[in-house]
Amino acid sequence: LADGKKSLVLNLDIGADSKASQKVIKAVQKIAPDMAFMGVSEEEVGSGGKVLCFAIVPESLMKETGLKANEWLKDVLDSVGGRGGGKPGNAQGQAPNCEDVEAVIAKAESFVNDVVVAA
Repeated sequence: LADGKKSLVLNLDIGADSKASQKVIKAVQKIAPDMAFMGVSEEEVGSGGKVLCFAIVPESLMKETGLKANEWLKDVLDSVGGRGGGKPGNAQGQAPNCEDVEAVIAKAESFVNDVVVAA
């Protein structure tokens, strides 16, 4: 992980498995406890179908930047007709159809960079 990097958005290959997403979250919290993270995973890679998104934002980063996982997730999923929910520290949701996962990832990175850089 790059020094000073405060966020990471990854395209994961875990299907739409919310239990697997919890394992990813635990691993990220262990490896990079002060980093905001969003995972994006297609149910079937390249299918244009269901996509799972989940995000975590540590308390320290929330206080420093105002970034909230539920707002970040909502912004990203709204862009592809999805929905989700959660708390400021942890949120997840899905979109029923997603033709362009790279656009979802770009949207997630853009949102988090705007909030974190502006802080």
